[in-house]
Amino acid sequence: MKQPEMVEDFRFWTVARKYAFARTAINVREEIPEAADGRADTSEEAKEAELEAAKKDAKELRAGFDIENQKYNTKKVKRTKTTKGVKKSTQIKLTGLNIFSSAKLKTEAPNQTNLKAGKRAEAARQAEKDLQKQKEEQAAKVTADLAAQQMEEKVRSVGTISQDGLLYILKEEDKGWLYVESGNVRGFVKASEIYMEDAAQELLDVYQTQARLKASKENKDYTGIEGTAKTAQALIDAKDNHAYTYLRATVKQTVADKEPALVSDQLDTDKKETLNIQEEKNADSRVVGTMTAGELCYILADEDSDWVYVESGDVRGFAEKKYLKSDAETKAQVTERGADSYSVADENMDPEDNKALYYTLTSTKEGTPSGEIRQSMIEYASQFVGNPYVWGGTSLTNGADCSGFVQQIYKAYGYDLPRVAEDQSQYGTKIPVEDAQPGDLIFYAKNGYVYHVVMYAGDGKTIEAANEDVGIIYGTVYDKDAVWATRILDDNYTVAGGGIGEVNATQEMYGTDLGNFTITYYCACEICCNKADGITATGTPVIEGQTIAVDPSVIPYGTKVIIGGHVFTAEDCGGAIKKNHIDVYVNSHEEALALGVTNAEVYLVK
Repeated sequence: MKQPEMVEDFRFWTVARKYAFARTAINVREEIPEAADGRADTSEEAKEAELEAAKKDAKELRAGFDIENQKYNTKKVKRTKTTKGVKKSTQIKLTGLNIFSSAKLKTEAPNQTNLKAGKRAEAARQAEKDLQKQKEEQAAKVTADLAAQQMEEKVRSVGTISQDGLLYILKEEDKGWLYVESGNVRGFVKASEIYMEDAAQELLDVYQTQARLKASKENKDYTGIEGTAKTAQALIDAKDNHAYTYLRATVKQTVADKEPALVSDQLDTDKKETLNIQEEKNADSRVVGTMTAGELCYILADEDSDWVYVESGDVRGFAEKKYLKSDAETKAQVTERGADSYSVADENMDPEDNKALYYTLTSTKEGTPSGEIRQSMIEYASQFVGNPYVWGGTSLTNGADCSGFVQQIYKAYGYDLPRVAEDQSQYGTKIPVEDAQPGDLIFYAKNGYVYHVVMYAGDGKTIEAANEDVGIIYGTVYDKDAVWATRILDDNYTVAGGGIGEVNATQEMYGTDLGNFTITYYCACEICCNKADGITATGTPVIEGQTIAVDPSVIPYGTKVIIGGHVFTAEDCGGAIKKNHIDVYVNSHEEALALGVTNAEVYLVK
């Protein structure tokens, strides 16, 4: 019996932005402190108090931006004075000075107006110094308090976020702890330390207004609040932060544009047989992979440096640029021949042992959380096809019944399922049968009684311990009695649900033609949605490849439709979505803009 392969995809994936803001200056921890509770008070009184506090912070934030904008406008007025006017003003001053003799200047009594103005200027300078001193003292106190907190919790801080600083919630943990991302810092904070939901929206509104104004002044497109709102300051390098890869979800764009490069023939002239891909930007670091002339890689970063960061297959690291060809002719050649026709780098080590793996979060391939585990689970279960069915049995080799079979498969991957199908049907998260992914369980019932469980293998197929006549087999989903599926594998809820261009609807699924619709695209960023929570107007987490926004009077919520051969679910709505108009959710704002506007026939799923 071949043991299961515990393989996970090392790539990051893009998720919707769920905005939050720091209530005070806070630490981002590398791990959750033992026995520490991060829960916020969720009583109605506490929520009202939090909202009022957020409104007060938003008011102060707005006042600060108003002062900043006023200074900008004053400078702008001064800059727009004409050269002629400046010359004239200077001439008047010179003429005035020539009237007075040096003797008269010595004996003239000081001008009282000038003295008052001087005192006011001095007072203003002193007030500014006092304010600066106060800020420094306050900053020193905050730093000391954060350091004391770190000592008390006995957990290393990987970054700090100033008051009203921006962070994104990636995952909610037990006891009120949150896994967050801010700038290049990733780690854990308490829910009680941040503004979320309605309270976060108060600050988001202020930052949006200022960011849009700033973009207008600079004649640029509005791209969101980052750069206007402060993000976390890193205290340690990302590669030394153990929390960095705790969850490989990120709000950043993770799929890189493909910039192909081929290993040049210069290797031969330099009498080198291979091009080493190094762990660092020098030839003395560890070699993580090797390539030979004519093999393909993609440049992900540092394209203007002597050492470029590349990806070839699953090898990621640094290569000397002089040994790579990446000109227009090379790109055209790769496009014409097809990337699959080229060989890629040989691995010298597993990706997870490579310190250069996450030099960038981007990859030419999209991350798929639990995708590798699901595939491994199906492959592991497949080797038992042909073994006997034994009622009450739990042996994968000597015989198992339907529930014993799936129980043992999951046990091999670290999951403890109940013993019988009826109990298993209440374990995990219930999902519609049609939403099942490979590795999910599907339950059959008749007259209100669950009588059978199968493991879904994809494309309508199953792996199951069927009965004593046929034993463990490959089967097909029995739609007549299939009542629901359960998801036990730990997919993060904001995970990408599959590319929107993937054709996953069979001919039998096409129902009524609803007509021709205008199709536009959106993401969950605040540019598209003006919201802080990163979820749909109906409260459902958005998922690429699944969520569409509709006019519910035309397509009711929950309806499954087919657009371009892909199945979507009506889960969202929007003010601009009226009549025959559908918005398709995608993970990134850049992709939403690039896809533009199209028209397509929309069909009901039978």
